[in-house]
Amino acid sequence: MKLRVGIDVGGTFTDVTAFDEDAGELVAIRKYLSDPVRPAAVMEEITRDLTADFGADSVALILHGSTAALNTMLEGNGVRVGLITTRGFRDIYEIGRQWRGDEVFNIFAPAPKMLLTRDRIYEVRERLDPLGNVIEPIDEDDVAEAVRRLIAQGVEAIAVCFLFAYANPAHEKEAARIIRDIAPDLYVSLSHEVNPEWREYERTASTVANAYIGPPVSRYLRELEELSLRRFPRSRALMMKSDGGAASARMLNRTSIETVMSGPVAGVIGGRYLGDIKRIDNVITFDTGGTSSDMAVLPGRPLFKSEFSVARHPLRTHTVDIETIGAGGGSIASVDLGVLKVGPESAGADPGPACYDRGGNAPTLTDALVVLGHLSPAALLEGAMPISCAKAHEAVAARVAQPLGLATVEAAWGILTVLATNVTMAMRTITIERGHDPREFTLIAFGGMGPTIAGRIIAELGIGRILVPRDPGTFSAFGMLVIDVHQTRSLTRITRLDAAKPAELEQTFAELEAAALAELVQEKFPRERLTTLRSAGMRYRGQSYEVSVPVARLQSGADIAALAKRFHEAHRRRYGHMAASEAVEIVNLQVTAVGEIPKPQFHETAAPERSQPPSPHEMRTVYFSPSEPTEGPVYRRPMLAPGSVIDGPAIIEEKTSTIVLYPGQRGRIDGYLNVEIEPAGEP
Repeated sequence: MKLRVGIDVGGTFTDVTAFDEDAGELVAIRKYLSDPVRPAAVMEEITRDLTADFGADSVALILHGSTAALNTMLEGNGVRVGLITTRGFRDIYEIGRQWRGDEVFNIFAPAPKMLLTRDRIYEVRERLDPLGNVIEPIDEDDVAEAVRRLIAQGVEAIAVCFLFAYANPAHEKEAARIIRDIAPDLYVSLSHEVNPEWREYERTASTVANAYIGPPVSRYLRELEELSLRRFPRSRALMMKSDGGAASARMLNRTSIETVMSGPVAGVIGGRYLGDIKRIDNVITFDTGGTSSDMAVLPGRPLFKSEFSVARHPLRTHTVDIETIGAGGGSIASVDLGVLKVGPESAGADPGPACYDRGGNAPTLTDALVVLGHLSPAALLEGAMPISCAKAHEAVAARVAQPLGLATVEAAWGILTVLATNVTMAMRTITIERGHDPREFTLIAFGGMGPTIAGRIIAELGIGRILVPRDPGTFSAFGMLVIDVHQTRSLTRITRLDAAKPAELEQTFAELEAAALAELVQEKFPRERLTTLRSAGMRYRGQSYEVSVPVARLQSGADIAALAKRFHEAHRRRYGHMAASEAVEIVNLQVTAVGEIPKPQFHETAAPERSQPPSPHEMRTVYFSPSEPTEGPVYRRPMLAPGSVIDGPAIIEEKTSTIVLYPGQRGRIDGYLNVEIEPAGEP
């Protein structure tokens, strides 16, 4: 047996999926309660169970997605950091940008969060010009003095960000050598490794953030790797990255920032893989768990972005474009000045929703769904986690129904409606407001709560079809089974496209490719499994931000013209418009080296020629409106064969999630055991 294991650490549950590469089938699908305080303890339990069930020599590859980096940023428990920068530029980090985003009219809008105070920022004499030529050599004594002062201030990590270091990293490398000579145990974060692109504030902020989370995340990755090798001597452990690829602990040691969106991205990659199997081009992935809802629009391939914010701190790193809101099963409902609010605060795994009966008394979406009959007290994890209906009713009645003067069922329906509205508005932002017509997309719903609330959401957006994958509650863990290993190299080089020389661009790409491929060769990937992907960050002249565009070989003027055409189309897809007559610039060049990992292959099962309509497991009182109960059939998903058709209203329960079919919806089991949900009038 040769197992590939995907492990997704979420805020409430840690999901595990094991795939037998020899037999070509999933052999284990499990959920564990997360332990945010001691994540290694959960990993000990998971690896111990896998060893007991399959043997120490069975596991060949562990693919891991984690919220370790994200939680370190959100909870503010990183290490004490210092910053060394070019003389005269000490205040770049504090000045930041004037742009206030959505709070442009708020004169009291909070400033971006700083991860260190000004007294821990030191200037040194050195200077490069924009092309990387040395204007003033680096002063080694300045660097050494700055390091000694920072050590005296108790820092555990030092960020180094020199002006124009992305054009020539020599001075940053020299500073790193000096730091390591003086204090070998200090974590060093270098801007040319973290974000070798222009925009001094964002590059500085990202380098500081990488230093802030670097030591704890690096320790976590090393512990994971050591644990994997101790339990499974023949295995390799890889961490999911924000760009949809994976990398080893060694590759991520200096750039922990690349794992900030590690957890949510796996579901997007799994959704794209499922869409390819089903030959569906346009999909929206919708992942709702215990804490958040993560949404991504995939008009063909995934969309990417290079800048986002975590806890009011800007980060620049290549990531799949995901919209995240605090809306999940554990989202807490409260009444504030007579207004019902749901989220973003979450009950998390401890104490969890009130119905878990683990000490929580705040009403959550999960409690509301128990009151409405959408969730069964006995179905969660096939009864392994019992649910208290009484606790759910008590929490909703005391904290929502009584303050608003409503019946308990009306209050529960209100909680579901508010959360669904929040999700719908976020989904409208990433579709309609960006020029995408939701009616042309299929919603792939997964996570423990995604299939439960998806049917309540699609009507507002006009989405006609929902696809619920097999074992949706662990689908992000499955997504890790279909990723590749990525190593990215980039370079800022602002060039007008009409003045670009194909030979020069081709040479630069070749140099970036060689550097990226060398990393994967060092990881012992066979050369026949190595490929490269090229892209260019491009914009209309005068714009502030660029769009990533795939690049083919550049050998002639015709290739440059084709690149311009691809940019216009990419701009239209991203923003809903383009300006073909405007001058175009290349801002940066990027190469991603890909170490291909063989993908699981699944075979479609034909529906039986003659089959009986599925029989419900039970009948249950369910509310699909705040006033009228319905006696709805409840089906067990493992008992449904390909070709089975179920008309709503109905409930389909399984180990990791619950699917709710609203009146007027029809569910059909396809040959891959997915559930396709469409209007009942569809053929």
